[in-house]
Amino acid sequence: MPRPRKKPLPIPDMRRKCHATGKVVKVKHRYIELPYNMNRSKKTDDYEKIPGAVIYNYSSLEAAESVHGEGSFTNTYDEDEFDR
Repeated sequence: MPRPRKKPLPIPDMRRKCHATGKVVKVKHRYIELPYNMNRSKKTDDYEKIPGAVIYNYSSLEAAESVHGEGSFTNTYDEDEFDR
């Protein structure tokens, strides 16, 4: 029996202040900046517990792309761009 794959944690159902609009709404998208010299000695499954991690919460895709640029949160790959 193969080992189960580790899946990233989904965004928890929480209300936080949107970084782009400034309103307190349900979080739909997150942008996470991790420190370059981060120690991975302790296994943590929550990004909020990592010291030095900066998390930006966004209420919608449009709000996230208004800050980070158009198309930064969407996948624009075609089937032809993947090697088989």
